[in-house]
Amino acid sequence: MEALNSPNDAAPVLVIGAGPVGLTMACELARHGARCRIIDRAPEPSQTSRALAIFPRTLEILETMGVVEPFLDGGLPLHGLSLHHGAEQIGQVDFNSVASPFPFALALPQSETERLLSEHLTRHGIAIERGVELTALMQNSDAVRAVLRHSDGREEIVETPWLIACDGAHSTTRHALGMDFTGAQYDESFILADVQLASSLVRDRIHLFLGADGLLGLFPFKENRWRIVANIPPQSREQTLPEVTFEEVQRLLERRAPSGYRASDPVWLSRFHISHRKVREFRQLRVFLAGDSAHIHSPAGGQGMNTGMQDAFNLAWKLALVVGGAAPTQLLASYHAEREPVASEVLNLTDRITRMATMRNSLAQNVRDFLLPRVSGIDFVGNKIADRLAELAVNYRKSPIVENHGVGKLKAGDRAPDADLRDESSQARRLFELFRAPRHVLLIFLGTAAAAATSEQIGSALQGLPENTVDSYRITRGRSNLPAELRDLSGLAHAAYGLTSGGSVLVRPDGYIGYRSDGFDPIPLREYLARTFVVA
Repeated sequence: MEALNSPNDAAPVLVIGAGPVGLTMACELARHGARCRIIDRAPEPSQTSRALAIFPRTLEILETMGVVEPFLDGGLPLHGLSLHHGAEQIGQVDFNSVASPFPFALALPQSETERLLSEHLTRHGIAIERGVELTALMQNSDAVRAVLRHSDGREEIVETPWLIACDGAHSTTRHALGMDFTGAQYDESFILADVQLASSLVRDRIHLFLGADGLLGLFPFKENRWRIVANIPPQSREQTLPEVTFEEVQRLLERRAPSGYRASDPVWLSRFHISHRKVREFRQLRVFLAGDSAHIHSPAGGQGMNTGMQDAFNLAWKLALVVGGAAPTQLLASYHAEREPVASEVLNLTDRITRMATMRNSLAQNVRDFLLPRVSGIDFVGNKIADRLAELAVNYRKSPIVENHGVGKLKAGDRAPDADLRDESSQARRLFELFRAPRHVLLIFLGTAAAAATSEQIGSALQGLPENTVDSYRITRGRSNLPAELRDLSGLAHAAYGLTSGGSVLVRPDGYIGYRSDGFDPIPLREYLARTFVVA
């Protein structure tokens, strides 16, 4: 190929892959004002259910994107996880304890998730280009040149300032870059079936049956359907996997579930191997990897699609600021710094769950079945597990683009909590409503009257910033007469942020705290903003 030219500043970002991760990326780039183009090699959208669970943090993301309502209308809320051994329930984890507006997992087939995100993308004026695949790419410090093949055989060469690989576990982009996908395949194969099910199980929980010969997972979703997942111990690692039959699914039910459970009307049967793999770097020059193109792991815990969508949510606002000239390109280095540790932790978590659920040693199984009801019955432990599955425990405290001043349980890098407030007209407002704007949000907690007297100086830190990058709100505590845009009558918002005596918090567009201080000194905030934005 000939040498690359620098693409025009208005050239669109190129997103490869129109699954949930690529669609989230494209929607978010558009919401933040960055032009993008999204392609997918498949001629039609997928019709299979595949990923099924949407957890609370991802629902919060969908709310910020302005699209959560149709998801809630189409999905089935699942309020917890029940662990069984035969007919006996031996443990449970409840999601009702998670501190989120969405204290549940939502069961919704991936095909529906993609449909809803595609419709949302259409409202942003962007159409998915189907039957178009990436076949080659080259890049330098200024641009990426991608070779695209259309369904009619025509080749197109496009130059783009940034390319985002959301093209799955068998990523063409990753292969074109020559990036290693380090990890291994599990010995077990898995069977999946979407069926009608006659059983006595409640339909607002996930049910896992742990038995001597393996795991059986039953996941309810709408239209009275259930997802059945079961592991099959290997005869050998290289075994050829035959097509799964409905009779095999029914035999697994009879062996691993209580007697009398009967499946019917199968709409999808599949047998597959699973792996745990990850790239070393989530970025190579001007190409970023997100979702399964960067990391794959066991479906245990239902974390895969959720983690990938959160990859996209993390990267999109940063890339939009850089493309728009409002932030330096150095901001983009934080994508790998923040998301690679999350992916590593998800790989470790799902690997532990998988090995615990599929262990074949009878003594180890007995120990597991003895401990599970005792451990999960401890509220603190159950709540920790729920927070991990909900992905509310994710934090970026070690990120190079967060800064914390002062003490307190909540730190810069943590997810910003929601809280109920009142505006100047006494109308109810939620902090999460403020975070829906595609901008940073500076929260100035006035706290005590003495602290409020020194708060005015912090506004000077915002001078010279690019337009429409930071919104700011003053928040009083209790029934104060101080001038402010919002009132925290209960004081719970101040308490949630650990700033009962006052302080300042800068919340990023992805809902995480970038800067937190228990004071109002404008100098460190100004210095922080100068590293984040291009300041005049």
